[in-house]
Amino acid sequence: MIEYVCINYISVILIKYGVDKIFQTQFPTPESNILFTRFGNLDQDILFWSIIGTSKIYNLIIGSIEFFTGILLLFKRSLFLVLLLSIISFSQIFIINIGFDISVKFFSLILLLMSIFLVRETGWKLILIIIRVPGKTYFDQATFLPYKAFLKILIVGILFIKLGISYFNKEDEKNPLNLVGAYHVSSPESPYQYLFFHKDQYLIFMDKSSEKMSAFHYDISVDNQIILKDDNHNMSKHKLLKNQKDSTITFYFKNQKINAKAVDFKKMNVSQDRFHILTDY
Repeated sequence: MIEYVCINYISVILIKYGVDKIFQTQFPTPESNILFTRFGNLDQDILFWSIIGTSKIYNLIIGSIEFFTGILLLFKRSLFLVLLLSIISFSQIFIINIGFDISVKFFSLILLLMSIFLVRETGWKLILIIIRVPGKTYFDQATFLPYKAFLKILIVGILFIKLGISYFNKEDEKNPLNLVGAYHVSSPESPYQYLFFHKDQYLIFMDKSSEKMSAFHYDISVDNQIILKDDNHNMSKHKLLKNQKDSTITFYFKNQKINAKAVDFKKMNVSQDRFHILTDY
């Protein structure tokens, strides 16, 4: 029973990790405020997360491997080899978490130990089960869909429905002004150099002098004004106008008028999808 629970739990985790990478929600494309922050000012975990997020190919390949590993864990005939692949995968994740000081070290260690636990006594017995030809085919069984098979299909089905809702349920109505990305402040008297609108509805200010950043969670009101909330839950309402033609905004904040223009940060070198077959020349 314990082994059955562990296998299904690891399967769900790997499928979730795989789908998250394929859709780039685990390692998303770096936000504009990260792209405009100096390399040396970023923590190791954010640096790792950001660099991996720039490579769609890496996320697609690793995500596909983890996804199919999770699926194959549900089939007994491939269990031993897939568990070995799981051990390799979780070992890599655990080493990354240790090396880059990522905060899920204990969780990844548990997943690794669970995988090792599942292969502790299988060895050659499972290898023989994998290579032998069964006397009966699947359709010769008295019950076409056994209880365990039904349970596995149910688990995978629920997981896919849950994942599908989170990936395809876009709530664009929360940001009617379509505020996203970096804006370069053109007002000479303003103390700010850039404004960053994070996809999770955070407005981030970068100072001109120190490049220090201060963040506010924001919402857009019915009359298209921006409501800011700081870390102490203090709220303030500000007028914000956006010109869709030239991608400029006018923002009234702390008794000052801030004019800013959108920066196409997707043209930065780190955001380009490049692939060179021959690099040694």
